[in-house]
Amino acid sequence: MRFAWTSPFRFRCRPCEARAIGGTPSRARCTAAGDIPMKSRTPAIAATLLTTSLLAAPLAQALESRIDAVTVYPRGADVTRVARVSLTPGANSVLLEGFPGDIDLGRLTAIVENQTVEVRSIRMDVREQRDAYDADVRRLQAAITEVKDAIQAIDDEIAIAEFQLKFLEGLVQDSASRERREAVSGQADVASWQQAMDSIGSGAGTAMEKIRNARKSRRDQEAELSMLERELENKRDRREDSAVLRISLDSESSLESNLRVTYFQRQASWSSSYAAYLDTEANRLRLTHEAQVSQTSSEDWNNVELTLSTSNPGGAMQAPEQDSRFLDLYESRMGARMARPGVERRFEAAQMLEEVVVSSARLPSGRYAVLYRASERASISNVADQAQGVPLSEYRVGVSLVTRTNPRRNASAFLSARYAHDSETPLLGGPMRVFVDGAFAGLAQLPDLLPGAEAVLPMGPDRQVEVSATDQGGGKGSEGFLTSRNTQLADFLFEVVNRHSRQTTIEVVDYYPVSRDERIEVSVPRSATKPDEENIDERPGVIVWRKTLEPGERWRIAHQYEVSFPEDTMLTDPL
Repeated sequence: MRFAWTSPFRFRCRPCEARAIGGTPSRARCTAAGDIPMKSRTPAIAATLLTTSLLAAPLAQALESRIDAVTVYPRGADVTRVARVSLTPGANSVLLEGFPGDIDLGRLTAIVENQTVEVRSIRMDVREQRDAYDADVRRLQAAITEVKDAIQAIDDEIAIAEFQLKFLEGLVQDSASRERREAVSGQADVASWQQAMDSIGSGAGTAMEKIRNARKSRRDQEAELSMLERELENKRDRREDSAVLRISLDSESSLESNLRVTYFQRQASWSSSYAAYLDTEANRLRLTHEAQVSQTSSEDWNNVELTLSTSNPGGAMQAPEQDSRFLDLYESRMGARMARPGVERRFEAAQMLEEVVVSSARLPSGRYAVLYRASERASISNVADQAQGVPLSEYRVGVSLVTRTNPRRNASAFLSARYAHDSETPLLGGPMRVFVDGAFAGLAQLPDLLPGAEAVLPMGPDRQVEVSATDQGGGKGSEGFLTSRNTQLADFLFEVVNRHSRQTTIEVVDYYPVSRDERIEVSVPRSATKPDEENIDERPGVIVWRKTLEPGERWRIAHQYEVSFPEDTMLTDPL
């Protein structure tokens, strides 16, 4: 006996169409075999309630999504997928397949562009897959088959052309035998011979050209086949799980909108690279900024809106907590080492730790978090060890050219280009290719540049500036009547010659030693050439002489200083 649900607690008996109120068919009119006792009503009512609840739950829409935007960090990336969703008033549920199985649900966000829609919940189910790249594998297999067929067709062309050459070779041999017989009999036809030779030569040339072209095409096809086979091997070596997202939404009305789901991928990174093109005649510099982006995730990023960020989402988000610091007295090192080795070792460990903390506090921090947006959509492959360049920006500026030398360390001169970085966008330091007047000069490092900062870009050796450093002896001695002191004199002569055909600004860099002990005195004789600037770049004791030299001009610098210290002591470092 079968019953169809019409309304709660009202059933219709199909065989006789007898109706019953309250769930019991009429015995008088029902001719179907069997009855519906009271105990049979309970399962029917339960089934009715279950059916009612299932019909009330929203059916999940299975949606297709595509990767639309990616924000890459120095370590990791936020990937955003977009799906078009149609919603009805009230509760809705959508299914999104094909997500990487290793994404962190805690860092996943879902947003509907229409602000009247609220995301209620997100659930992720991971599906283990034997091969997460079936579609790509089939595509590669089809491409490999096509290339192999093309190679076979080329081999057929080569075989046909070689057969033609053999046929022509046979004709030549037959023709030569016939011509010899005709020549012996005095019936030789020279014009006919020449015509035959021209025809054979033309045919042979055509066949040989076909063979050459076919062999070249075969090499190209073999290279394509090798690349496809490597790509197929890489795909098959991966065994990735995929995730299915079930997202519950609540909408105020019927509408269509974009659903954007963003998740974090660790297998991505980027770095800055630059190219500097210097025109020394016009004193102009063109600086190009490019991002080197790489990723080895389970997804290709095809035609995405690409953003490069200098922030580090996985880094620290607040300053370290500071514990209390207590002071105590300890004995001299020798006594403490004998009497209290445990205390001494703990102190040395604490002292070592303190030194690390102090030195680390000098490291630069507090950089800007900058976003660089690619000017057009980009595609980033997930092939390992394959970084892809993405152009970001270009700067054209006027520069001042300065040649700097440090004669005591290196008797060479080096050109630099200087300008004010007036852009509102900071530049993250990175490797820089340098071109001077169209010639490649070498590789350098661009420093971090903040807005308004002076940029000093290295441009490589300046071989038109000659530099020499001569140690004129200096010497050691002692002074004092009641108390004796040791003295040491440093005496150097620096010479710089400008071999350029134009004026050249020269900077000569050196130092005066800085005392860390009040018993050490440093003095400069009057005969020494006074530097133009001291403590440059906030480095104590570092000095610079600066001068603009005319073509062929020679510049001499007397660099002298004297150091004195108690007789019974010695300096830890040479002058």
